Amino acid sequence: MKPVFPSPRALRRRSKRGFSLLEMLIGIGILSVVVLALYALFDQTQKALRANVNQVDVSEGGRSVLDLLVRDVMRAAASGINTNYLVDRRGEIQRTVPPGTNLVVIRTQGGLYGLPWEQIFGDQGRRKSALHELFYLIEPQPGRWLGAGLFVAGENPMDTVDGLGTLWRYEDTSPVGARGVRGAEEISVLNNRFLNDSAYRTNHVSRLIDGVVFFRVTPFGPQGQPLDATLVDEVDRGVSNFPIPADTLIGPRTVAPAFPVDGTFFKNKMLPSAIEIELGILPTQLVDQYRSMDVPAVRNRFLTNNAANVLVFRQRIPLPAAPVPLP
Repeated sequence: MKPVFPSPRALRRRSKRGFSLLEMLIGIGILSVVVLALYALFDQTQKALRANVNQVDVSEGGRSVLDLLVRDVMRAAASGINTNYLVDRRGEIQRTVPPGTNLVVIRTQGGLYGLPWEQIFGDQGRRKSALHELFYLIEPQPGRWLGAGLFVAGENPMDTVDGLGTLWRYEDTSPVGARGVRGAEEISVLNNRFLNDSAYRTNHVSRLIDGVVFFRVTPFGPQGQPLDATLVDEVDRGVSNFPIPADTLIGPRTVAPAFPVDGTFFKNKMLPSAIEIELGILPTQLVDQYRSMDVPAVRNRFLTNNAANVLVFRQRIPLPAAPVPLP
């Protein structure tokens, strides 16, 4: 039997045939999977790059702010004026406690609380309060005094903060001459401008950094002990190795000398030996997501879930002008 070979014409017709519809669908499907995989990889790379850039920006901003705060807080000085005024927050108390107030740390009720927040950033109750306010006296010229301070508020410095805000720097521009019989009254004016006169305070501020989740200030005594409510509790129970220094008021305290304010006040010639500042900042992309939420409960849950993404900065600032008195 002779083999049958296709004719040249049949070979030419067969060579002109293209891909079938099924082959094209299979090819398009494979190509789509490859393109989607490459896009997903590219998108993840871009997200990681943007996150790293934002983190670097926040890190640089946080370090710059701490450098600024070191220079600012080291200007704190003790007036040594034996005033009978210790100005407190309006709505709580305004006491007459001798002598004057050189530096004040107020532990406010603002900020985020609850688990797992306190498990991550807590320290046996010492860091339970999330937002603090710091006020101190400076002496730009001999015998002329100004008030300066730091606090966290909303994008408008008069707005309160629920969980995230802006760190503001306050500095008075109207010095007072704290001398003679009216020196005590003048020092109390500087305290009152920051602690009670919100309109005056917000007209003398500059924005430092956004996305602040917590801002804590811890003053330290001459023996290196933290001067806070934990120390007061240990002293009252007789289990502290360190006493409360002279001319230092720490609250809240119910036993003598009773002092109901949640804060630490330094009077007369007393200043802390050092101030430790802790600053927690949320990355920019998370700040934008937070501000897009309107419900406070949703905002708090969002911050709690992103507690691990908070960048923490800590700096201890020695006060060279601080005395070292014994209690």
